[in-house]
Amino acid sequence: MKCLFKLSSTWFPIWCILLLMLVMVGVYIPVFGGANQNLTDVPLIIVNEDKGKAGDAILLNLIETQNGNSFKWDVVKTKEKALSDLKNNKAYGALVIPADYSKQLFQVHDLLISGNGFGKPAKLDILLNEGVGQSASLIASNTLQTVAEATLNGISSHFKSELIQKGITLSPMNASLLDRPVQFTTKNVLGLPVNLNKGMTPFVMSIIASITGMVGANMIRGYLVKSNGILRKKGYPLPESQILKSALLLAILLAFCGSVILQISVFGFFGSAHASSIWYIFLFSLFCSLTMLFLFQAVALLFGGWGILVMFPINFMGIFSSGGAIPLSTLPPVHRLFSFILPTRYMVDGMRALLYYQGRMEAGLREALGALSIYFVVSLAIIIAFISIEQKREKQHVAVNKAEKVGIQVDNEFHYMQSAEQGKPQPSQRVKQAAKNTTKNDAYFRQALGKLAEGKEEDSHYPKKILETMNDEDFRNALKSIRDKDKK
Repeated sequence: MKCLFKLSSTWFPIWCILLLMLVMVGVYIPVFGGANQNLTDVPLIIVNEDKGKAGDAILLNLIETQNGNSFKWDVVKTKEKALSDLKNNKAYGALVIPADYSKQLFQVHDLLISGNGFGKPAKLDILLNEGVGQSASLIASNTLQTVAEATLNGISSHFKSELIQKGITLSPMNASLLDRPVQFTTKNVLGLPVNLNKGMTPFVMSIIASITGMVGANMIRGYLVKSNGILRKKGYPLPESQILKSALLLAILLAFCGSVILQISVFGFFGSAHASSIWYIFLFSLFCSLTMLFLFQAVALLFGGWGILVMFPINFMGIFSSGGAIPLSTLPPVHRLFSFILPTRYMVDGMRALLYYQGRMEAGLREALGALSIYFVVSLAIIIAFISIEQKREKQHVAVNKAEKVGIQVDNEFHYMQSAEQGKPQPSQRVKQAAKNTTKNDAYFRQALGKLAEGKEEDSHYPKKILETMNDEDFRNALKSIRDKDKK
């Protein structure tokens, strides 16, 4: 045992895994470092349909306070455009300033100054894309409500200052209107059922497909090699190409069965909401599972024993960079970079489009299908290439073995016939006789090769001394004799 511990290779797995752990800590901890430090590209929409100047004041205040440093604001002119973008998963939420917003504020102002009657506050609308997940939806809701609150507080402060200057005393009925001259309402635009699992269903289904691909690829390969070892002990092992083909077929079977179980569990047992046909979701789940299984099989073939060290970063970095649990807009730059490279993000986007956005291509399904198709085709091409290489290698090996077998059998046939007619002469005598009786030898060779062609090599019981009796001239004459006989 001491000799074993003195080898550097014995300690390689220890320091390699420790290094991998250190890298993973450095990659994952920054994801959760700080509440607001990474809010740089949260996509939000502001709609200014107001025909007066009050709506412009909100935009100016937004530019001054945010200055583009915290959120990615998209200013559009119509509510319909904002609804279209939200339903296509282009933004997390929208603040809508209605066309009569300035008019409503003017009416509130007049009512407070005159003190006649009881009025209603001006209205703002907040639209939320609830399909992006609980975290992203909460960020959008809090942000838009903060903007609306800042707006109403500013207007209320302005009205109070004016009333104080004019010495106007409000009635109890209008005191609440002065405190909240603007009212905002929040609405989910997708109209999804309550059972959304906090918008995490697409993420859960995607990570299951990813983990199944990594574990399945390794277990299928490992147990096939183990089973082939059993066959080898019995005397009929499978060649490597057959092992690779079997692994490919088992991966397809695993992907199909896993997708069926996933649909039954998620939608049948737990009753999760979905906006598209369950058959479309099943086909996409099957496609994702096949892609991940083929990807990890290709990685194992390319990197061999190092494959598992490549698979873990692909799997776990893909999970953290997928945008499923944590919105992409809040991730550090390195994670956003990996989100464009690794397939997990596209699985989440495609599944989300099917579950919450009625399978619209504009909602991320088109990009998901395109990216996953590239991974699918490239991974499958690598596997097929390895199968082809192994088949060529096996054919060459079989050809070499067959040539050796044919040579030995031809020699055995020739010596047997010479021994039968000449009474088993000595090696030196056989060489001389072979040189003198070329025509007879040709016949012997022809008969031996004929038996081999008919698959009768098992009938041979002749001595094996080809080097003592056969030369290049013998073999050429035998082949010539066979050719001449075929021509006749």
